[in-house]
Amino acid sequence: MKSLYQNLDFSFTAENIPIHILTIALCRQVAHVPFHSHGAGCYELHYIASGKGEIHLKDGYFHTAPHTFYMAGPHTEHSELSDREDPMIEYCLYFHISPHLPGTVSEKAPLLKALFSQDLLLGRNASRLLPLFEDLKEEMEKKPFGYREYICGLLKQIFVLCIRSSRNSVCEGVSSASQNLVLQKSFIAEDYFLYEYENLNLKELSRRLGLSIRQTERFLKEFYGQTFLEKRTQARMERALLLLPQPGQTVTSVSHTLGYSSPEHFSGAFRKYFGISPKNFLKKC
Repeated sequence: MKSLYQNLDFSFTAENIPIHILTIALCRQVAHVPFHSHGAGCYELHYIASGKGEIHLKDGYFHTAPHTFYMAGPHTEHSELSDREDPMIEYCLYFHISPHLPGTVSEKAPLLKALFSQDLLLGRNASRLLPLFEDLKEEMEKKPFGYREYICGLLKQIFVLCIRSSRNSVCEGVSSASQNLVLQKSFIAEDYFLYEYENLNLKELSRRLGLSIRQTERFLKEFYGQTFLEKRTQARMERALLLLPQPGQTVTSVSHTLGYSSPEHFSGAFRKYFGISPKNFLKKC
């Protein structure tokens, strides 16, 4: 089955502004896409349907999971690297909007202002997009009667939902460049604490954020009100609550998974954080 459609002329309007779709990729397996960016007026949407991998940006990188999406704006450098054992399968749309609009769009167009105010839209758990992409794939392949109008409607729904679902989107007003950068870095930081609890360290987080160690500590304190150690402890303890009740898990195995030097060290941290020992916690499960 064909997965890449180029030189297209689908279009729709959003807030009375024409938006053109030039390229559509359907269920494309990703191995490695090197760093690249797109020209003025170009927005590239990637939706990860299955698999996992990494999205690298100029300022750091984050991990993907099914139903992750990101939309790279003009001149935003990005690359993709799939997990070898579980490569990413993605849908990709290439939008074009007049490059003269970002500085002139009115306050009556909040959707486009939210898009133009950011270099990158990011979102997780966007499962609502999957049936739309599946419909799009079927229409592109079968081309039933009226398919062009139907596809344009699907593309508009996808476009609007991505902006709405994005962690960075704003409903009123415009985000400044500095606010947008902070939000992007928060996404990278949250991803790191959520998925890499086994080996959390300040030096690695700083590298991913493109900050010095001191700047990273300041960022965490200003954005989350926590130090790195406090944030790391929170991530480990919340993960411990999920791991301990699982069949086959023990205090020793969980302490090792979470990166503690010994079961005693883990038990002490758990008791200090929750006011109960891991063993007594398990008795209540």
